[in-house]
Amino acid sequence: MNDHFLVIWTVPGPWPGTTMPDPDGFADLVRSAMTIERRVAGGHAGQEDSRRFTATSAAIERIARRRGTPIATITRATLRRWAAAETSARALAGFHLPQDAEAWLRELANEVGLDENGVLTSALGPVRDERRGIVLSTAPAPVGPLLHGPQVVEPPPASPRKPDPSTASRLAAAEPIWKPFSDSPPRLRSAARLWSQLVRAVAEGEVVQIGAGARHDVLTEALRHMASVIGRPHDLRLTYVDGSEAEPFPIIALPHRPANTGRTVRVGLMSMRHTQLDSKVEGYWFRNRLVSTSRTLSDTDRFCAAATTAKLTELSSAGITQVELIQTGFEPAVIGFYRGLSTWLAKGGRIEVRPLYLIHDLVQGSPWVTEGDGR
Repeated sequence: MNDHFLVIWTVPGPWPGTTMPDPDGFADLVRSAMTIERRVAGGHAGQEDSRRFTATSAAIERIARRRGTPIATITRATLRRWAAAETSARALAGFHLPQDAEAWLRELANEVGLDENGVLTSALGPVRDERRGIVLSTAPAPVGPLLHGPQVVEPPPASPRKPDPSTASRLAAAEPIWKPFSDSPPRLRSAARLWSQLVRAVAEGEVVQIGAGARHDVLTEALRHMASVIGRPHDLRLTYVDGSEAEPFPIIALPHRPANTGRTVRVGLMSMRHTQLDSKVEGYWFRNRLVSTSRTLSDTDRFCAAATTAKLTELSSAGITQVELIQTGFEPAVIGFYRGLSTWLAKGGRIEVRPLYLIHDLVQGSPWVTEGDGR
């Protein structure tokens, strides 16, 4: 769904859980979509599930447009801003059952501007009294009032870094061996090119483009080696192939390895990327549907960084001292993960992250701790 506008419809039953007649199969469609959502959340969905979900969602929208009542239209940007602050995994979902619809509308009403709030709150009564659910459908133009939400002040663009020839010289004199890529000549060549680009970018205060050359595993090793060499904090400018510039990446001195007294968890980076790895992981760090949305790549980077710092705090509180991360591509998610990790470590967090790269088989990457500290 690539349309800019989403129409909010209140839709009468039958919804799942009722015994009302269902001549157009609406309740069955919703049940099917919910089943696929559960599979996605558990990291067990495949390409066929994705195709079924797309077709089912389109059918739900068609019935909503035929039987429902439109409340207003919201832009995707406004909806994403609100959903980013919500704890509910279904804040961005395309439908909401009657038992959830009132709370969803009320929370959304708190996000939009005061002049627009009444449009949503006026619909709360019918939703509650008539047991109506909510369906969002794409539209080429607004239907009813258009909800813009509060004015958002965009952060100023990153200021250019000053040339740092001294740090660049240190990097140039410490080119990595690239041990994880010893059996992959293409990655070795890519890593050598990337290292030269990083040295030049630091020397000249220029930006490094992400996604146009080096793969995620090569980027990870390069950033990790920079942190081990540079000796002091350094903000590295990054831009993505869509033209958006991310916040500078924080290169920090890596901490010593934490005491190996806690548990280790093995997770995949993103669900639905390589389903053959499902049996090798305990779960996934990011849900594909929350990351692969229509936002700029720098916004995806920012989203993944924020989610990572929150999860690292949770794991640390649960006694986890080591995370084995199987990386499965998509550079903004990878950069966002290590941005969040670096930010968290800089504030005193203590978890060792060990990346695993899928290069024919799983290959151990360089751990994000200081080497030679009590092995």
